[in-house]
Amino acid sequence: MNDTTLTQRFGQVALGVSLLLSSSSLWAWGERGHDLITRVAVQSLRSMSNDKQELVKPFVARDHMLGHLSNTPDIVWRAPYMSDLERSENYTTHFINLEKVYTGVSRWTDVPAEYSQYRLDAQAKGFDPEDVGSAPWRVLQLYSLMVEALKMAGEAQDKQAFEDSVNRALTMAGIMSHFVGDLANPHHTTANYDGQLTGQRGLHSYFESDVVTELPFELSALTAKRVSKKWLNQYSKPERNEILSDPQKLVWALVANSHSRLPELLKLDVKHSLIERSTQDKERATRKPVDKIANRYQKFTIERLSIGSAALSQLWLLAWQEAGSPDLSAYRSYYYPVKPDFVRPDYTNK
Repeated sequence: MNDTTLTQRFGQVALGVSLLLSSSSLWAWGERGHDLITRVAVQSLRSMSNDKQELVKPFVARDHMLGHLSNTPDIVWRAPYMSDLERSENYTTHFINLEKVYTGVSRWTDVPAEYSQYRLDAQAKGFDPEDVGSAPWRVLQLYSLMVEALKMAGEAQDKQAFEDSVNRALTMAGIMSHFVGDLANPHHTTANYDGQLTGQRGLHSYFESDVVTELPFELSALTAKRVSKKWLNQYSKPERNEILSDPQKLVWALVANSHSRLPELLKLDVKHSLIERSTQDKERATRKPVDKIANRYQKFTIERLSIGSAALSQLWLLAWQEAGSPDLSAYRSYYYPVKPDFVRPDYTNK
């Protein structure tokens, strides 16, 4: 590695660490939300496959593990024992600030599929792509790793190789859930990620963590009832079929859908919770106690959680199909990766 490359790398580390220290509210949904999206996706997968054991057996058996893994990028990969480089690289994979690079994103076709084009577009606007996020490609990276592991499971010649491969696939599936969940939250698709551009600073954690924590016990059941393909109704039937059969198009459809819902989220805050706006002199907006208004956000929250679950279960199904639909019904394991190794982004230099 030459001196220039080293300087650039350490510059990225410094940027990432400073962002970590100054923008903790960027981490999405809180533990309950990510766990909920994942577990509801397991039940959705069962429903959409008619409980096909060749597919769903490992997911059902390890749904608690998948829920834990869905919080790995926010908890394990932010821990003090992680290197500064790993925490920096992790940080920029949770979001994409669309307005800094594109305008008027409302459909999956409004953004490029390839990261190389995204890099060029970002640089043309004066940004390094690491500055404006790469969450969609992070999902697709983990999707590919899941496919690879499932293929190995289908080709395994002995029980141990099969078990190891399925465990690897589940680990990638659970971690991937986190970033799908992030993209289901409008705040992770926008430059106005904390309401700071509209005098609503602090809305990010207030909505996705405080509100979700306060909502009733039956939130999972209510979310599961809303999981469907209706969130793609803006597209024609041929387009919907195209999106649902292509992971890349599916991810971008999720991004576009989520981004389009940001105005509604900002309006909910103004109408129900905002007391005094943030200013240059006032760091955070003042809001009503969350227990007094959480129910006002319930419908919107369920919408976003259910769409995250719908997209996730479809991505799991596509990964299994792309891997050749291996028979996973013989899966048995006590494997539980409490602190899975960091998966470095592999697309940023392509």
